Amino acid sequence: MERTLRRVQKLLDTSERVLILLHQYPDGDTIASSLALAVYLKRTQKQVDLAVKGEVPEIFRFLPHIGWIKSDFLLGDYDLIVAVDCGDANRTGYPHRLGQVGRSRPLINIDHHYHNNLHKIAKINLVDESVSAAAEIIWRLLVFMEAKIDSLLATYILTGIYYDTGGFQHSNVTPKTLQIAAECLRLGGRIGLVSSRISATKSPAALKLWGQALKKMRVKPDGVVLTYLTQTDLERCQACADDAAGLVNLICAVPNSRLAILFLQMPDGKIKVSLRTESDGVDVSKLARLFGGGGHKKAAGFSLESESLRQFKL
Repeated sequence: MERTLRRVQKLLDTSERVLILLHQYPDGDTIASSLALAVYLKRTQKQVDLAVKGEVPEIFRFLPHIGWIKSDFLLGDYDLIVAVDCGDANRTGYPHRLGQVGRSRPLINIDHHYHNNLHKIAKINLVDESVSAAAEIIWRLLVFMEAKIDSLLATYILTGIYYDTGGFQHSNVTPKTLQIAAECLRLGGRIGLVSSRISATKSPAALKLWGQALKKMRVKPDGVVLTYLTQTDLERCQACADDAAGLVNLICAVPNSRLAILFLQMPDGKIKVSLRTESDGVDVSKLARLFGGGGHKKAAGFSLESESLRQFKL
């Protein structure tokens, strides 16, 4: 890992114009981790942009500099691309553009997901599947580069870790995860702000939406718990897709459940499928990969065309 960190540092040092790509339907880890890296690079006088396909969820707009994230870019404007927490070229939302990267400019892949096609086009893969969040890898990189980690950077790292561990409740939490979190707190990381905005704040629309999902929830004899939300549900509740964030973790809490599944119809008609488990005997990432998705053993997901939802007989 140290050799890879050294290669990443050298490439960052020798690049002047950097584009940081977040994954589509961005979550707390890809957003906060990318912002942490962007702030560091801007402090070293680099020109940095961040891009994501789609909107940034309202729940994360408490993070400073969230306005830096834009929705489009021209590859020719940059001499280095960094993908953070993306895992797969399709998940960036810009797979066709990334197909040009290997030939025209280097790409650094910073991730904690199962190996996939981004690994084939990246010049450097800074990947560790054993960590809880991409934020842990960004922390390691910042420390390696001897960055001055202040309250802002520490809060970003805490946000990424907090989100991807479900508030330190998931089984992906390790002693190293807690050590990093503790160090971030020592450096001024605002864990109270992070937890209140991510876990303790729900709009009336979001609560109504969760109620709709819970009404539809089904618990199968084999331990599968599932529910679904359509665009009609969202419209009736005056909610948006972002309001469903965290819902799959709630239904996963049903006693004796082995697998939790949330089907969520997105504005473009596609179905976003989120998978969660707390069972050591279930690997949801294998199921996700069957449908072209990805993730981790305990948390994964994939997307379907809207007509494909019929096969699940929901």
